[in-house]
Amino acid sequence: MKNILNRKSKMRRRVLAASAAVLTSFAALGAQETRTGPPVAFGGFENHGEATAGYRFLDVSGYKPQFQQMFNLRDGFRVHDLTLYGDAQDRTTSFADRYSFTATGIGGDPFPSSQLQVSKTGLYEFRATWRQSNYYWNQNDDVALPITALVPTFPTGLTNNHDWATVRKFGSADLTLHATRNLQFTFEVFHTSYDGNTFSTRSLDFFNSPAYWASFARANPYYLIAPLRDSTNRVAGGIDYSWHDWSFHYKAGYQTFNENITFDEAAPGQTSINPVALSQTEPLANLSWAQSRQLKTPISEFSYVGRLTSRLRWRGSYIYNRYSGPAATNQSENGIAPDSAGVLAPYAISESGRAQVLEPSHAVTQGLTYEIRNWWDVDVDYRYLRYTSESVSTLESLFNGTTTSTGGDEVRWFNGLHDFAVGMDFRPMKNLTIHPGIRLMRSDIESIENGITDPARTLRTNIVRPEIGFSYKPISTLSVRGDFRSVNNGASYTAITPHTRFGGRLLVRYQPIPQLSIENSTNTSTSKLIETNYKSEIWANSTTLSYAWNENLSVFGGFTYDSFLATGDIVFLRGPAPLNNSMRDQAINRVWTGGLELNPTSNIGLRATGNYDRTTGVGQIGTEPPAYGPLTWPMATATVFFDIPRAGRLSIDLQRTYYTEELVPVNNFSANMLTVRWTRGF
Repeated sequence: MKNILNRKSKMRRRVLAASAAVLTSFAALGAQETRTGPPVAFGGFENHGEATAGYRFLDVSGYKPQFQQMFNLRDGFRVHDLTLYGDAQDRTTSFADRYSFTATGIGGDPFPSSQLQVSKTGLYEFRATWRQSNYYWNQNDDVALPITALVPTFPTGLTNNHDWATVRKFGSADLTLHATRNLQFTFEVFHTSYDGNTFSTRSLDFFNSPAYWASFARANPYYLIAPLRDSTNRVAGGIDYSWHDWSFHYKAGYQTFNENITFDEAAPGQTSINPVALSQTEPLANLSWAQSRQLKTPISEFSYVGRLTSRLRWRGSYIYNRYSGPAATNQSENGIAPDSAGVLAPYAISESGRAQVLEPSHAVTQGLTYEIRNWWDVDVDYRYLRYTSESVSTLESLFNGTTTSTGGDEVRWFNGLHDFAVGMDFRPMKNLTIHPGIRLMRSDIESIENGITDPARTLRTNIVRPEIGFSYKPISTLSVRGDFRSVNNGASYTAITPHTRFGGRLLVRYQPIPQLSIENSTNTSTSKLIETNYKSEIWANSTTLSYAWNENLSVFGGFTYDSFLATGDIVFLRGPAPLNNSMRDQAINRVWTGGLELNPTSNIGLRATGNYDRTTGVGQIGTEPPAYGPLTWPMATATVFFDIPRAGRLSIDLQRTYYTEELVPVNNFSANMLTVRWTRGF
């Protein structure tokens, strides 16, 4: 069920993201400069800028967490955009020739960002960036799903019970110093962090648990609170050197990664999310679970590109990392579960592990491009990746006071990938380009535990990936691009790794007159894995029409249709009486979009965009009733702006949306958003 929900969620997010992208791109037409007056002289620079600030009013009815999940917008004051830039009044004495600063979404929007750039020609360039991404997911888990019909004594159905409210922050700064015309030095600092609250489910399993415990662990995932915190820091410096037709680049530095996550029960005495009667008599009294990793690595990156002859170009690179550090896990829990005789009895589990991890990796690439004729090029590339993971650990677990596992464990993974590709570019005519190619790969994965090779996790796979692409422009108003590709795996490493995959893409653009353009794109993909009867088919087609009557009126419209179908077998191997069943996941998405921009006068404008999304189809396992299915999501945005001479621009945005799920209506919501913005430039 979890795989079905994940695929359904991904398909839904793709549709929503595509719709939002269309609306955002059209709204960007309104990003017009509103500078008024001469530049402001300050600090030795002639300064210009523009700022947009406003207040958002929000009215949401229905299930508000679903609105936060899809929009994550809040009411209140916002600095929507801020731009400052300046040119030095006297470049000979100023420390910089030019600077610029931009910031967006400041004040609580989900994706704020800022960037600062300062440069002096021929001497240095400095850039610093910061951005933040907020992620929110909270489906209503306390609902009566159709699956309730199978367990009428339990008031709710079974959902995935996964929720999160997390924040990822990115910060970086880099400096380039020009020592000479051909020699440059670079320095960079990078930091990212990821923290917040997550809510997940986990089964209570442990090292060398008895066979009868597997049925309980499989049937009883518990809802847990899991605060997350991790961070990555990177410091590096490098040198870039150019000589004739050659350029060389080398970078060295140091990187650290720290991760900490804990799991705790949501409430004392809670029961599993499984609604069956037996699970409701097996409460979890207490749980404490903590995991951590601290890894550090040196950084070494070298690359070069140049010409051996007038027709032959050579390129290559070598990247080396060597992560190492400690990892630890500690857990303890107690509650009620069936014993070896099937009788409910108290249990107590305690487990701890300490490990020292070593993960060196090497990546080597070599490539050649040879110009056989001025209309015929050949590219040959080879890449070798070698990744090794060695973990020496000390493990101990206790079950009801009896030791089930103790001592050391040494696990080594070796992963080698050979990747050889040959491609050609044919230009037989000025308006036609053909790109055939083939990629041959060999993956070697070997797992050794305590000196003994594990055949279940060791596999060699040979992969063949032929493909061909083309670009054709028969007339000035018509262009066609496309590619066709296939993948054939000699073996599948996991139960969801397709044995064969075939896909293609075709894009057509027609512009009969300068004011009118029509674009159509088609994508297809088919994947199969015979061993598990798995098959997936994806087909998508999108058409967009844009028409600009004149500079005062333009319209666009579009329609996207895509379908997804996946079928296969599900086998649970752990524990007695495994469940073997079939899976079917199907979705058809239709998205209608449209918009217009109208400027009746030079100081007044109107923009309106809208989309209507409709998803049908269901996903289910075996004979279980589907829990997720059709949904409808329309959204409309209208903006009216007034340019006031020497004062700025006043904009009023009105947005209306609602969201409807047919099978789980408790997630439904409707929202109205009114934003008043003022833009002032100088």
